[in-house]
Amino acid sequence: MSMQKWSELYSRLKSATPSLSDQLIQFEIADVLPALAIVQDHRFIGANPVALSYFESIEQNFIHSTPYDFSPRIQSSGRNSVEYGQQQLREAAKGKIVSFNWLYLSQQGTELPTKVTLYPFSLDDNNVVLIQFTPMDRRGKRRSHSSNGFENLPKELMSITLEDSAEAVYITDEDSHIFAVNKAMCRICGYSAEHMLGKTPSELNLEAMINDGIAPNPLKSKGSWQGEVWKYRSDGSKFPAWQSCRRIYASNTVYFVNLFSDISEKKRLEAKLTQQAMYDKLTGLPNRFHLIKILNKAINNIKQHSTMIGALMFLDLNGFKNINDSFGHATGDKVLQLVAARLETCCLDDAEIARLGGDEFTLVLPKCKNKQEIEAFSDLVLSLFDVPFEIDGQKFYLSTSIGISLFPQQSDEANQLLSMADTAMYSAKKSPNHIRFYNAAIREAAEKKLLILNDLRHAQSLGQFSLVYQQIIDLENNNLIAVEALLRWKRSNGEILEAREFIPLLEETNSMVSVGLWALEQACEQMSKWHAQYNDQLKITVNISTSQLEHPDFVSMLTKVLQQTQLPSDKLVIEIEESALIRKPTMMSAVLNELKQLNISIAIDDFGAGLFSLSRLGSLPIDCLKIDSSFAQRLHEPQGKELCKAMVQLAHTLNLCYIAEGVETEAQKDLLLMMGKGYGQGYYFGWPATAEVFASESLSLLKKA
Repeated sequence: MSMQKWSELYSRLKSATPSLSDQLIQFEIADVLPALAIVQDHRFIGANPVALSYFESIEQNFIHSTPYDFSPRIQSSGRNSVEYGQQQLREAAKGKIVSFNWLYLSQQGTELPTKVTLYPFSLDDNNVVLIQFTPMDRRGKRRSHSSNGFENLPKELMSITLEDSAEAVYITDEDSHIFAVNKAMCRICGYSAEHMLGKTPSELNLEAMINDGIAPNPLKSKGSWQGEVWKYRSDGSKFPAWQSCRRIYASNTVYFVNLFSDISEKKRLEAKLTQQAMYDKLTGLPNRFHLIKILNKAINNIKQHSTMIGALMFLDLNGFKNINDSFGHATGDKVLQLVAARLETCCLDDAEIARLGGDEFTLVLPKCKNKQEIEAFSDLVLSLFDVPFEIDGQKFYLSTSIGISLFPQQSDEANQLLSMADTAMYSAKKSPNHIRFYNAAIREAAEKKLLILNDLRHAQSLGQFSLVYQQIIDLENNNLIAVEALLRWKRSNGEILEAREFIPLLEETNSMVSVGLWALEQACEQMSKWHAQYNDQLKITVNISTSQLEHPDFVSMLTKVLQQTQLPSDKLVIEIEESALIRKPTMMSAVLNELKQLNISIAIDDFGAGLFSLSRLGSLPIDCLKIDSSFAQRLHEPQGKELCKAMVQLAHTLNLCYIAEGVETEAQKDLLLMMGKGYGQGYYFGWPATAEVFASESLSLLKKA
């Protein structure tokens, strides 16, 4: 490029940044003109004579080439020249001045260790980058070309080396006629040298296509090129190749030297790695990383259709943990595979399924007309779980809860949509139909839960937990036979929460074992005091969580509490949930047997509200069934009355006592007594009260003489 032509192009560079405008002036008045070039859309559109001389090139070869065409494929740092070069140009395009070290190769193959500085400018309202090339060696000169030693070798040796190279090599003239090929070219493409010589690649049908929209003959506009291409063998099979092309002038003749290697194995490995990175190994479904890509694509597409909405459905399997705990992870994995297969079978043509991990799945519905369409599809998904999953003759019953977020209405950010759908899913677990769309109320509930979780982490250290006590009465004579200790939490704002409102959160924060042990100690100590003051035959009942029972030191911790509080073990009743007996049944059976050896009584709390198998009742060391309060509330209904009667009869048949929870009226008490002897608990007999109030109202008449 002539100096006049370059000066005209250079004068049109503009910048709103004063320091950049000053830099343009500094370049013009410098004693030694720097090597400069201008890049637009990753290609050189101009270069001053100093830059052309530096690269030992001419304007015809330099213009329209890329900055990384004059580079080795891999830099000395290990970075890919193309990828890293594009990355640096993108940074400069954002308005930043970027400087880095780079190894270039001149048109004649000379190594050029260079400090490269990129300056962002505009040219006729188009963004361009001005590149300054500064030699890095001490004398400001390029390395000597003789440093690689090739020019000292005999030409015969070079010819033999090229012929025996593992890379395919073919050399053509300006009209693309092949006049030299090496052995690798013959081996890879399946042609003899005689068959190829004198013909063009097109006549041999060698070239399939060049990637990234590169022109069929990329050397027409520049002196060198490298990239990924597709080629054909003589048998018609197609294979990917990495090809380097260079135009060389020698002895007043133009030569085109082409080198390529078969990268089929590399592509297979890349595909395998992509599969592993993008897909769940167990189910073959897209994983979380792939889901984000799918979701981003769906979000961009839906913006082109203003009348449509997209939906992200977040599914969590209800009951899967019990399968994993009871039958092992191998069976659990098979169940997950069956779930994935059913979801794929029912899915809409353009819906995308993914597995996030564990028992969590997602479905992306990219185009829906309205919420009703989404609800209808959600009902279809729910119906998939009506039929049990069968593995080796064993049937497994599962259900699912679905949380749904909408795009772009609620968000156009993939991770936020995922978080919204996840939050809605937890709300769906508590809803009757197990489907919830994300909304403001769910968001507020989630924010409230977060605040409670934060407060809960410090509640024990702040002494905010306390116990209240409620009577358990003999239905036949109204005598007080036991007291249940109930956990309460008084928050910093004065709000008092019952155990059912925060026990699940204690489990989430892994605080249940610590808080449960504290409650056990307080309850046993209080009953020991009441034994001394009132009646030493009273029993104390304490709720024990599943996580406490599963703790390896639970029995030893319980034994230590009894020793410290001097409470007789036969005066302690622990209440456990039905779900604790379903999870890890072998382990639970062993723990309960240890407790029985200590003479501690065991009651199943909220009996009838869960999924516990009645066939296992007789094999476990259970002493009492605490019938769930929902049955007492239905005693006025014929069906409710029969259900409650069946439970009472079951308890008597198994020689177990029963305690009916939720007794609120005398009529309920009388109906229960008519069904058979037992015990009752509820507001009819007394409200939960602090130790002082309970002693005053319920124990004062029992005071020892």
